[in-house]
Amino acid sequence: MECDVIIIGGGPAGMTAAIYLKRAGKNVILFEGNAMGGTLKRLKRIENFPGSVSDNGSEIAARMEAQARSFGTTIVNEFVSKVQKSKDGFNVFTETEMYKAKYVIYAGGIVRNRPEAEKKFRGSGVSYCAVCDGNFFRGKTVAVVGDGEAAFRDIKYLLPICKKVYHIYTVQPMDGVEAVKGNVENFLGEAALNGIVVGGKTIELDGAFIAMGGEVRELIKGLEFKNGLIASDNGKTNIENFFVAGDAAAGSMRQVVSACYDGAKVAEYCI
Repeated sequence: MECDVIIIGGGPAGMTAAIYLKRAGKNVILFEGNAMGGTLKRLKRIENFPGSVSDNGSEIAARMEAQARSFGTTIVNEFVSKVQKSKDGFNVFTETEMYKAKYVIYAGGIVRNRPEAEKKFRGSGVSYCAVCDGNFFRGKTVAVVGDGEAAFRDIKYLLPICKKVYHIYTVQPMDGVEAVKGNVENFLGEAALNGIVVGGKTIELDGAFIAMGGEVRELIKGLEFKNGLIASDNGKTNIENFFVAGDAAAGSMRQVVSACYDGAKVAEYCI
């Protein structure tokens, strides 16, 4: 099967790209092996997406999907296994079929590094985005779990609005906060998180922000990466006509609003 543009990933970036491309008259196929909406679908409350004060992510994702489908976007519920550069574009493979396109947009997000026991409290005290969810913990006690730039950035964001911020680290602590070295052994609580265990010590808190990074699968040979993410110049990669949008791009803000911008921008390259 052939088309103009193949989009890998059905989150905000991928759906926005599809909307812009279909309105421009392009033949588009979007692949999403999981539920449409990606990480957005799992967010219980969003305050910083313009026009949505109290909507949950699932509601916003459903509206985006309905809009993309209304313009005739072909959505295939399969995972893409690999992409090959061809003479006139790309060959895109799933487990069942090969597709051809002149352009490919990767908007498949990242595989996050996560502590073993955090899943129970995801959205109920555990967050992966301080900018997204920090305001929900205003005046409360939180911990940032992770090392490096991402963890430091989250701590700086949370310090002015939270009562207390712990830094749970393994390599380098951030100055100016109470730092605890070690891995999180357990997350405590019933309906919501109320503490963590590090090195056998219980730390009482209201929220934990996981800043342990993540990686992107190498679907196409020769693609350049930066710190596990796809190296990007405003959505352009080192492979001609292979673009990246959303969380997978190095330097991404990892916000719904920025993902939508990314999707619109890379769609422009394909028109």
